[in-house]
This record gives sequence, C-alpha cells and structure tokens, in this order.
Amino acid sequence: MLITTLAIAGLLIAYIQYAPLYPRHAYLSGWVLFAAMLFLTFFNLRKRVPFLRVGSTGFWLQLHLYVGIFSGALFFVHIGWSWPAGIFHQLLALIYLVVFVTGVLGLWISRAFPRMLTVAGYETPFERIPYARSSLRQEAEALVLAGVDGQTSPVIAEFYHQKLGMFFMRPSNRWAHLRQSRAPQAAHVSQFDEVQRYAKKGEGEMLDKLRDLVTRKHMLDYQYALQSALRLWLFAHIPLSYSLLVFSVLHIILVHAFSGSAS
Repeated sequence: MLITTLAIAGLLIAYIQYAPLYPRHAYLSGWVLFAAMLFLTFFNLRKRVPFLRVGSTGFWLQLHLYVGIFSGALFFVHIGWSWPAGIFHQLLALIYLVVFVTGVLGLWISRAFPRMLTVAGYETPFERIPYARSSLRQEAEALVLAGVDGQTSPVIAEFYHQKLGMFFMRPSNRWAHLRQSRAPQAAHVSQFDEVQRYAKKGEGEMLDKLRDLVTRKHMLDYQYALQSALRLWLFAHIPLSYSLLVFSVLHIILVHAFSGSAS
C-alpha cells in the first residue's frame, strides 16, 4: 500500500508538472491504463487456466488490489479530471467506475463477510441452505399441526398463519441482515411475547419450540444473505470487466482513427 500511495503521488506530481508541456499525454496515460486493465483481467484468467498459475493466489490478489487502486488515479489523469463528452466515452467512463466500485466493494465483502458468518454460527454450505430452510418449515408446520394433546391450538395456528407462514417459506430480511440489523429478530421476539401472555401451559411449551425454530431460521437467512452477496458481486464485477476491455479496444481504435478528436 505504501508503494501504491507513492506511485499515485508520483503520478499526480508528474501530471501537474508535465501535462501542460505535453498536450498528447492522454495517449501515454491511456496505454498505461489499458495495460493495467489487461493485467487486472489476467487475475481471473490465472484462476481458470492451470498452466498460468505462477505464484500464490494471495500474492496475485494483492497485486490485483494495488494495481486496481493505482488504475483509479490513472483513470482520472487520463480523462483530465473532467467528465468526458460524447455518449460512447461517457458510457466507457461509467463502466470503468462501476467496475472500480464493485472491485472495492468486493474486497470489503470478501474479507469481512466470511468472518461475520463464522462468528454468527449455524454455518451452512450455500447449496444446502434451501434444504435446511425446507426442513425448518416442515418441522415448524408439524409442530403447529401436532398441537397440544393431539389437538391443534387455534391461537398458535392463527399466529403461525399470519406471522410466520411466509417467513418459513422463503429467504427473508436480506437487506436487514446485510446491514447487520436485528430489527426483524426483535419484531418476532415482541410478537412471541405478546402471544405468550395469553397462552396456556401446553401452548407455552409449544411456543418456546417454535421460537427456537424462528431463531434458527433467522440465522439461516443471515447465512443466505451474506453468502449470496459473496457470489453476486462477482456477477457484476467480472462481466463488466470484460465489457470494459472490449469498450477500451474500441476506444483505442476510434482515437487512433480520428486522432484529431483526441486530447
């Protein structure tokens, strides 16, 4: 990070001192930026092609991170610290910014979320989460239908139907879990406490079991929210990275074909 910071500082100093003396500096910065993007794309290819695996994954990830940060400063130098004109160049700049932001966001997600998932407990492989959810729902429905002394409790059955039926059917409160908010859990605790006040002895024991299932479902939803985020950001970052590369090639062709428009 120190080397990256010094490189960015050197780049900015060089831009301030030499840009006025070298009107076509955008060509140089553009080629260096394109080389950086090729290198950043190579990180994904290195993971897919066995014979390209030179060095550890951690080493290449660090290079990917620092070159990506440096490319951000290089991008703004290249565009002259002003938003480009023309729909094509604006789209190209927008794609770059989205790729850069998703990269930074992905870095935080990939480092913070695994630790959060481990601390939260109830770790479940992502592929097993739908089965675990279905199992919890079946267990909850069987508990409600079994009732007290073989008879379904109207109070608990109505409570389950109104407050918990859809909760057990599908993933819930994804954004709340991503924000680390415990508001949904607190809402269910309040609802259970309200029903518990009017419950009979047998119903109270049943509500305690149902409350435990709801707690486990919240933990499973937390696992689902964070694990799906770990996967979904790549679906934005990687395809857009390749799109950025294609647009950059078109940009280079246009600039050199119509060099009079380059600045």
